[in-house]
Amino acid sequence: MTEIWQSPHWPNFTYSRSETEPILAQAAGYIGEISGLLHGLDPEEREAILLAQIVAEARSSFQIEGVSLPSSEIEASVVASLKHRDRAAISRRSDAVAALMAAARRSDQTLDQQRLFDWHELLFFGVEIENRGGWRSFEIEITRSASAGHHDVLYRPVPATEVEREMQRFLTWLNAPDDTAPPIRAALAHLWFESIHPFSDGNGRIGRALIEHVFASQRVLPFSLSRQIEKDKKAYYAALQAGRQEGRGGLDATPFVVWFLQTIIRAAELAREEALFVLRKNGFLRRFQPQMNTRQRKVMERLFVQGARRVEEGISAKSYTRIAQTSSATATRDLRALETMGALVRSEAGGRSTLYHIIF
Repeated sequence: MTEIWQSPHWPNFTYSRSETEPILAQAAGYIGEISGLLHGLDPEEREAILLAQIVAEARSSFQIEGVSLPSSEIEASVVASLKHRDRAAISRRSDAVAALMAAARRSDQTLDQQRLFDWHELLFFGVEIENRGGWRSFEIEITRSASAGHHDVLYRPVPATEVEREMQRFLTWLNAPDDTAPPIRAALAHLWFESIHPFSDGNGRIGRALIEHVFASQRVLPFSLSRQIEKDKKAYYAALQAGRQEGRGGLDATPFVVWFLQTIIRAAELAREEALFVLRKNGFLRRFQPQMNTRQRKVMERLFVQGARRVEEGISAKSYTRIAQTSSATATRDLRALETMGALVRSEAGGRSTLYHIIF
């Protein structure tokens, strides 16, 4: 079986401009729109969304590889990292992962071999693996599953003896001045890195941190890409394979670049919904909170914390009673008062099926 790194075109990854430029323009437009929406928020709101996106990126990047990290721990560690916590204070893996996320988003440092080794050390903080903080010393195979047989091998990365040389070539390209649009450059960087597969483990997570690093050279990606990748991991792995084909005078990465740009668009659409939800929520609270009693504020805030989908479902007197820890009569009275002030609208269904929906 001939691998792509054995091609005389290696590592000249090419892509079709005619196929990618329309999608690139759309992706760039979405990135700009999300950045604009976040800019329109006040500092506290912007910080809250930034925190949520970094937590989602860290959690989802691990989840893609089948590893779970508690969101609450990641959030606490990210908060500490955003406050410039010293690396010496790292005491658990979530702290190290937060430090890695912060390091990936720094554009003022050249990414060299030692820095990648540092990332790998952070990624596997407190975990015993072979060749931690260094290039792999053995051959590996990428298969369809952990229990796959020899015939299920999808890809064999470059030999261990060639990893250091190939990574030096990759890093030289990555650090060289280039006017390629960040989304395209990030796609090519990720595909090239994953094709080398330089570490014994964690290549996917380091490779997705590389995406963050490439974007940070111009503008930090304002939403989580890994969260979108996690939703369709099969398509992600298929796109990586499809991007390792000879053609167009080099290695034709077009299928992966197209998939990558489409994934940015889908991730941005979700981020836009979330940002607009925050704007609507804040507008609603600014308008009606001064008129609410303590119970009403508690219930409305609890609803908003649960997200847009929960808000769309509306609230019944029974739910209000449970959240506010009050009687059903008081719940009904509070809900009707919110309806009178214009904060809620009552559904047509009567009796116990009555739902009240928020008016933005």
